[in-house]
Amino acid sequence: MIYLKNGDIRLKYRANIEQYIHMNKFLLSVSLCFTLGFGDFVKADTLTVMHYNLMYYDKEYDDCNSTTNNVDNKDSYLRIILNYIQPDIFTANEINSSVSSVERIKTNALNVNGTTKYKRANFSGSFLSNMIYYNSDKVELKQQSTISTSPRITDVYKLFVKNPALTNGDTIFLTCIVTHLKAGNTESDASQRATAANSIMNYIANNNITGNILLMGDMNLYTSTEGAFIKFTSPNGSSGFRFLDPINMSGAWNNNSYFKTVHTQSTHSSSDPCFSSGGMDDRFDFILSSSDVINGTNGLKYFNYKTIAQDGNRYNQSLISPVNNSVPTEVLNSLYNMSDHLPVQMKITYSSNTSGISTNSDKYNITYNNPIKENLRIRITNEKVGISKVAVYSLLGQKIHTSSYPNFSSDINISTSDFNDGILIVDVLLTDGYRKLFKVIK
Repeated sequence: MIYLKNGDIRLKYRANIEQYIHMNKFLLSVSLCFTLGFGDFVKADTLTVMHYNLMYYDKEYDDCNSTTNNVDNKDSYLRIILNYIQPDIFTANEINSSVSSVERIKTNALNVNGTTKYKRANFSGSFLSNMIYYNSDKVELKQQSTISTSPRITDVYKLFVKNPALTNGDTIFLTCIVTHLKAGNTESDASQRATAANSIMNYIANNNITGNILLMGDMNLYTSTEGAFIKFTSPNGSSGFRFLDPINMSGAWNNNSYFKTVHTQSTHSSSDPCFSSGGMDDRFDFILSSSDVINGTNGLKYFNYKTIAQDGNRYNQSLISPVNNSVPTEVLNSLYNMSDHLPVQMKITYSSNTSGISTNSDKYNITYNNPIKENLRIRITNEKVGISKVAVYSLLGQKIHTSSYPNFSSDINISTSDFNDGILIVDVLLTDGYRKLFKVIK
């Protein structure tokens, strides 16, 4: 936000607007949630991140075959699930190790019914592959690499946030590390998971990966005291980097009713070909986060986290019995038939606190709704200062609205029905001669 004293010549003021626009090349398409001043909160747009074990997608393995785990049926189930969640970033485990299989998901479950926005990373070629799919309207893949872990490789994807205001490559980066650790509850299995975790953390340290980082996958962890989880969440390397559990639910997750709201496996309670049985009693699937995401210090901020269709009434029961009303019936049945795991979801808001513009936001208590739909509401809570004039500019500096308020006004509404969607710059002239600039999203 910028304040300008009345009396500055128009050219100088226009230059300040242009400078503001230029300096805010780091503008994002959303803003954090905030209040209008009356307790009415407006929820900002988010990045929806989803991880899901697809249970031998397009892969015949043991009792999972074309009859018990038919890929055409799985495409239908997955299409319903993804349409419901609408992920911007979708990472997956247990895909058949072929280019055609990872491409099939994009074609048959994501880019359907006229949708074309989803892309994927390059195929890594590992057994029971990982993959990332992303909404190319919001993010783009910058680079990818792999970490040698056993029994399956770990994939590293670096994404950047796309925004029409970006110039010179300035953006926000997000590193997604997708892993699938060794299954099993033996000491040897736990040791393999710990070894893989150590390799992942050393890779982060050795490659100086910092900032916004998510670690997601089917980790097959039974308790937070396991070596792998301890390694993930303990300071590592010279930077002392560690991952955090966004929901802070440490403990002995396996077969423990205390954690019934976060269990992700198994969707089936009785014996079934291909599917694990026993009901929901394990927290195997995670999205762990760097502190930067949790605290919002690098342009992205944690908003919420949940296990899809987990209503807390599933302990040692199936996903569908007792009755589960947490998601639409069609989605519930698709989740039940798709996999013995449930997907986990994290939502992340954009922030613009890294903008290079200096602000003076404490001078006046001016509040406004952002994003906006039909109306822009501006309010100032100062008995001696009111709103004299408001002008609205496009991001390119074109004036699209102006209105004057000859009487003392402290609370105004401006119809935005004729404004194009996108980022707008709002110029508020106050009665004491100061101006305030801010951005909104329509």
